[in-house]
Amino acid sequence: MERLAERSTSSHRWQLSLLALMVGTLFLVVGSTPVSAAPAAVSPRGTVVLSGDAVGAVRLGEAQQRVVSALTMLIGPTAGGVRNATGNCTIDAGLYWSNFAAYFLKGRFVGYQTGNNLTATTEPTFNGETLRGLRLGDTLAEARRLYPGRVSTSGQNGGVYAIKTGAGTIRGYLSLENSNPPGRIRIVSISAGSVGCPAASPG
Repeated sequence: MERLAERSTSSHRWQLSLLALMVGTLFLVVGSTPVSAAPAAVSPRGTVVLSGDAVGAVRLGEAQQRVVSALTMLIGPTAGGVRNATGNCTIDAGLYWSNFAAYFLKGRFVGYQTGNNLTATTEPTFNGETLRGLRLGDTLAEARRLYPGRVSTSGQNGGVYAIKTGAGTIRGYLSLENSNPPGRIRIVSISAGSVGCPAASPG
């Protein structure tokens, strides 16, 4: 009887040890969920290079169908696909993401614009920068440091800037009128090419 009780006790202990091992393994698997499953702080995850004549390797002047496919692969899913923009002067179609837009005219890629001023939502900032590293939120002073002698500003449309580069002109809106100290003025949009009627364009 004593031996039987010892065997029963030993078997019970072995079962408890096995159960503890299984529970521990379960917590280890659950706790090892990849960090990448969390939402990205910016969109898209990879930095997109913005220049005076291209978005990444997608150049102004290319066919609309090819550009739509290439930009979707580069940036991610769009907000509803290509939309009609007839009546906007220099564009007749647009492709939109949360804080980025590509514009077309007669089947050709003619311009782009990015910046939180494009929407009224609190979407993540578009993850793009110029070849020299200018990003949304940088100051006008930083833009002038990156592009010495190439930055001009105007009070038009509430404050705009333009940067002449070898690949074309990059332009956009400023956070304040250009009469304020450069250290207080920030870049709130980056664009190139045609983005619509002049009254609604940054220069």
